[in-house]
Amino acid sequence: MAVFSRESVFFAALFGLIFSPLANAGPSLLFDAASGEVISQERAGEPWYPASLTKLMTAYVVFKKLNAGSLKLDQRIVVSPLAASQVPSKIGIPAGGTITVDLALQTLLVYSANDIAYVLAEGAGGTVPNFVKDMNAEAQKLGLSSTHFVNPNGLFDPRQLTSARDIGVLASTIYAEFPEHGHYFSQAHVMLGKRKLANRNSLIRLMPEADGMKTGFVCNSGFNLVASATRNGRRLIAVVLGASNGRARADMAYQLLVDGFAQKTASQNLKLDKIPADELGALVPTDMTAQVCKSKQPYTATRVSELGGWGISFGTFETMELADMTLRGRMIGPTGINAPGKIGVVRMPNKSGYGAMLWNIDQFTSILLCSNYRSQGTPCDVVAPEAFAQIAALTKDKESAVKPQIAQGSDGPKSAKKKTKKK
Repeated sequence: MAVFSRESVFFAALFGLIFSPLANAGPSLLFDAASGEVISQERAGEPWYPASLTKLMTAYVVFKKLNAGSLKLDQRIVVSPLAASQVPSKIGIPAGGTITVDLALQTLLVYSANDIAYVLAEGAGGTVPNFVKDMNAEAQKLGLSSTHFVNPNGLFDPRQLTSARDIGVLASTIYAEFPEHGHYFSQAHVMLGKRKLANRNSLIRLMPEADGMKTGFVCNSGFNLVASATRNGRRLIAVVLGASNGRARADMAYQLLVDGFAQKTASQNLKLDKIPADELGALVPTDMTAQVCKSKQPYTATRVSELGGWGISFGTFETMELADMTLRGRMIGPTGINAPGKIGVVRMPNKSGYGAMLWNIDQFTSILLCSNYRSQGTPCDVVAPEAFAQIAALTKDKESAVKPQIAQGSDGPKSAKKKTKKK
């Protein structure tokens, strides 16, 4: 049975919810930031989708560029069409506009702006692919064995993976190496002209000792939070993954932190970097879409108008669910994890099922990828551009009414709908 301090019970009662950490759908972790001593952990080595927790690594790489002198805080960087095209959460600077690195970091870490993650990536790395290579190189240096990045903002891709343990290591490293940038994580709001954008981490408004760090949300991951708090010079960091809503992730992080401060010593006698971790690609993460985004279909087919170039197919399946599960599994293995191109489930012509496919690559790459998959005993077929064109010609996309976008990185579907109505 979990033991609750008087303070944590009061907080839970105040917000109408008393629960055990075991009630959380996803992994959780609490540790001492300075010593790395684990106070509590539940499935902390299990793979999960990071969502906007990805932006911690984006910031880390930018901090290193600042330290090296290749970037300056007052330097203005340009918003490209690619950056401007990112879906919410975003601040909406049009292509061709500029923003300082300092303000970009504020909007990235306070408001979780997806467009600005791309602006920083292009400003620091030249191109997004180059920047992502830097992200993965830094992850490897830090020993983040369950982590892989595909983009700098955390928008869903089955190959974008992490674990509570890895995120904990990254969070503590940021505080240790760049204490001068800690203010970005505790900042209550960011001013963008006359707009006052509140920090998406509600815990810094609910807990006096809270001083960071970052929220994350996509339908597939559920509600994620890295929360840090300092009491009497002792900093604890909590990682909560896969919560059911924004309030639940804040409540659970609060409970973990308060109960952690009540313990004078770590209870597990385990170091953060020694938490057992699943090998990258060994396990497909839980998909939380059905639990946290009930208005969104858990599985959606790619519009055939998006298909192009050469590609590969992993087979045709009776249901979208089977095709999606197959695709996610294939793409996190050693062959697929670094594969270029776009991926998705494709509705096949004449109601003949659903294909799990990758496209928008060249002929040589498609042949090489399929050869590697077949050598592992995985069925794979090369798909030529003509075949994609034939699928598109025989399949009619069913255009549905435009629905409000679910803001990825925000507090969820409800807030996205409210913003849409105001426009």
